[in-house]
Amino acid sequence: MDIEICPLRESDIPEAMELKNALGWNQIPGDWRRFLLLSPEGCFKALMAGQMVATAVASVFDRVCWVGMVIVKEVCRHQGVGRQIVTRCLEFSRAKNCDLVALDATREGVSLYGDLGFRPESLVASARARLSAQIVDEQPGRIALQVRRIDEKDLEAAVSLEARATGAVREALLRQLLGENPGRGFVCHDRKGGLKGFVLHRPGFHSHQVGPLIAENDDTAERLLQAALCELTRAGGEVPVIMTVPMNNRGIQRMIRGRGFSVDPRLTRMTRGRRRLHAREELVYAFSGPEMG
Repeated sequence: MDIEICPLRESDIPEAMELKNALGWNQIPGDWRRFLLLSPEGCFKALMAGQMVATAVASVFDRVCWVGMVIVKEVCRHQGVGRQIVTRCLEFSRAKNCDLVALDATREGVSLYGDLGFRPESLVASARARLSAQIVDEQPGRIALQVRRIDEKDLEAAVSLEARATGAVREALLRQLLGENPGRGFVCHDRKGGLKGFVLHRPGFHSHQVGPLIAENDDTAERLLQAALCELTRAGGEVPVIMTVPMNNRGIQRMIRGRGFSVDPRLTRMTRGRRRLHAREELVYAFSGPEMG
C-alpha cells in the first residue's frame, strides 16, 4: 500500500488527538506540543490517500532515544504502517548518534518491536484510581525528611537525581514539564538540604498524571506520593489519577495497592542497542508516562 511518512506539525495535533482518543490514552494537546518542541525533527505521521493513519515520536536525551505515541488507526493495522513509522524513528535515532533506543510496548506491539531488534527488559503497569481526600499518615521517624513544593531552583538537583536513576541526563524534558506545570510537584530534602527525591503531576485528558517520582528510598517516595495525592484531592470529591509504574519496584506496588489503585501490567519496557550500564532503576517509583519513560 502507498504509505507516506511525513513530519508531524502543530497543525496536525487535532487529527493526532483523534487517533489517540480512539485508544483511550491520557495525553492532551499540550503533550503533543511538548513533543514538537523537544524533538521537532523526530515527530512523524503516516499518510494513506492523504489521511493521517499513524503517529510516532522519537525524542533524544543524552544519546538515548525514546520512542512513544506509536498509534496506528485500527483499520490500517497489520499492513506495515507501524513497521514503517517505527523504522523512521530508528533512522532518526541513528542520525542523532544514539546508542540506545527504548520504548514501552503495548501487548499488541511487542512482536513488531521484537522483529525490529528490540529486547524485553521489564513490565510496566498502568495504575489507576478514583481517589477521595487523602488522610495524612505521619510517622515520628519521618521528621528528618522535609517536603515542600517544587520550584525552578530545584531543577538542577532533580535533573542530577533523575540521571542517576535513568542513566541519561534529561534536563530539557524536566525543565519543560516544570515550566508547563509550575508548582505542580514536590521535593523531599534531608536535614542538610540534600535532595532525596521529587515528584511532578499534571492534568491529563481523563485523569491526573502523577510522575515522574524519583526517590532514594521507600520512605521518601511515600512522603512525596502522599503530598501529591493530598494536593490533587484537597478540593473534595473523587479525583481520577493515573500513574505509570515499574512492576519490579515493590515499594511503589505496596503504596499504590494500599491506596486502592488497580494495577494493569500491560506494557513491556523494550530496548535496542547498548544496555543501561549506569542506571539506578531502583530509584524510579513512577515514570513521567509511557510516551517519554
